[in-house]
Amino acid sequence: MERRERGFFGKLIVFILSLLALIGLVAMALSVLNAYVNPNRFIWTTFFGLAFWGILFYNIVILILLLLMKSRKAWIAVLALMIAIPGFSKSYSRGKKVEADSSIRIMSYNVHNFKHVDGGVKQEDFANQVMDMVRKQNPDLLCCQEFAGFKSGVTRQKCIDIFAEEAGFQYVYYNRHNNYAGNVVFSKYPIEKVSDVSDFAKENTYGVMVSVDAGDKGKFHVANVHLLSYMITDSEIESLTTPQERQELEALGKTLVHKLNFAFQCRSEELQKMLEGLAPIEGPVIVCGDFNEPPLSYNYRQMQKAGFVDTFTKVGHGIKPTYAGKLPLLRIDYVWANDGVTPLVFKRHRWKASDHYPIILDFSLQ
Repeated sequence: MERRERGFFGKLIVFILSLLALIGLVAMALSVLNAYVNPNRFIWTTFFGLAFWGILFYNIVILILLLLMKSRKAWIAVLALMIAIPGFSKSYSRGKKVEADSSIRIMSYNVHNFKHVDGGVKQEDFANQVMDMVRKQNPDLLCCQEFAGFKSGVTRQKCIDIFAEEAGFQYVYYNRHNNYAGNVVFSKYPIEKVSDVSDFAKENTYGVMVSVDAGDKGKFHVANVHLLSYMITDSEIESLTTPQERQELEALGKTLVHKLNFAFQCRSEELQKMLEGLAPIEGPVIVCGDFNEPPLSYNYRQMQKAGFVDTFTKVGHGIKPTYAGKLPLLRIDYVWANDGVTPLVFKRHRWKASDHYPIILDFSLQ
């Protein structure tokens, strides 16, 4: 209840906190609403969707302060947290492992052109570390994004062959002529290019797709996807947190807004083309890779509407951000599955080398 004996400064503090609570409420509403807004039609909600965790923590702090002030205006922050529930359910999972007689393991990993996120590591040494990590995790399939040549004077194709042999994969699929994102599929099972019935056969920039024959475990399709990145550099992120002249800061802000605007709109178009390519595919399908989109995004909801399940929300646990760079709590890498796939165990392998973490799904086929 409001304290009648509250003085002028107490009333002023409550008034300010109430205004801040209203700001938090609006920001949270826009964050959740972002999933329903096509960025090609209206771009500004995307920034709120990207900042979901920051907005959530902001509202929690405001709620605590209003409660300490014993103010009835705390209901504003409570309402903001209630609005956050749909976003929280997509960003935090309390899934349980599922038992099965047999399983298949797939790993998705953006290797960042074998450039170590902390620097100081040669590309070849980084690639050797990745091979060692992959052998230990022992996936049946590995979907890499941003796979580059890692040995001086050696072509990317030859590096792919070296990687496959050293990491223990017998089969590889890669389009050397039309693959800007370095999407490579390594497999211990026989794989082949998806049939021409799908637009994935054209191998557009968003990814590649293969058919996998796992013998007695069944047959399925795997799409390895990399949607356009934000193209924001580490130096630009650092500039936001260091003192800058006003003109320099304004110029940086305009640059970042332009980059984000361009990326959000392009990814919306890429995802639509990707879903059109997936539509004719029948049977179990897994779509994994670097989507560069948070759970509270328009693209995330489009994947759900198309019948795919974010396997992390089913059998994962915790928050598990997948971006290892300087922007915290971003989950932008996914393993999606349709109803022909039974997710068993999801794991984010906290191994920091690239600017992404590897993600792993154990699954079986229905």
